[in-house]
Amino acid sequence: MRRAAVFGKGALAAHACEVIAALRNTVLDTVVPNAVEPEWDVCLSDYVALHLPATRILHSGDWRDLEPGRCDLVFSVLYDKIIGPGLINATQQIINCHPGRLPGYRGVRPVNWALRNRETLHGITIHVIDSGIDSGPVIAEAAFSIWPDIDEVQDVWARAMNYGHMLISDTLPRLDRITPRAQDASLAVTHYSRHNDELHDRSNWTRNTSSSPT
Repeated sequence: MRRAAVFGKGALAAHACEVIAALRNTVLDTVVPNAVEPEWDVCLSDYVALHLPATRILHSGDWRDLEPGRCDLVFSVLYDKIIGPGLINATQQIINCHPGRLPGYRGVRPVNWALRNRETLHGITIHVIDSGIDSGPVIAEAAFSIWPDIDEVQDVWARAMNYGHMLISDTLPRLDRITPRAQDASLAVTHYSRHNDELHDRSNWTRNTSSSPT
């Protein structure tokens, strides 16, 4: 029996928990919710406690509290910490769901940056976690249209979450049969928190508000 863990936040991580719990020969052993869970989305720890009560919850939000080798599959879904080599090297399959297209939108706030750059396509990606930032081989991706003149960050974020639900449902049951595809490092762009000031009017949830949950 394969044991799995989910790290992260919100309705998308809750959906991943449900999909994993329904897989054959797999048990959802542990959930590590972000230490600070957003009020604007599903509270992952409450959801798991109610719907998947046999699953252990590590409320610290720290990936280091998951014993290396305990779980064969670790799935990070909007998790807010960089996972270190101790867990990466000890886990048979360790993957991430990233709300952006790769390799061009690695790092933080990919939705905001896509709108700032006036892209007409955005996406959501499931990839292998390696020692870099969103740099591991791509397992699955979904691309969709965006309209920079019309869309706010909240619109594209909601669209990414909808496509993410479908991508997780389609990918996880096939995970063992998919050959990941290496990213083209020559096309890589990584955005860091120190660059957030460059987002200007795309730094927030909408262009006329002062806060952003992304």
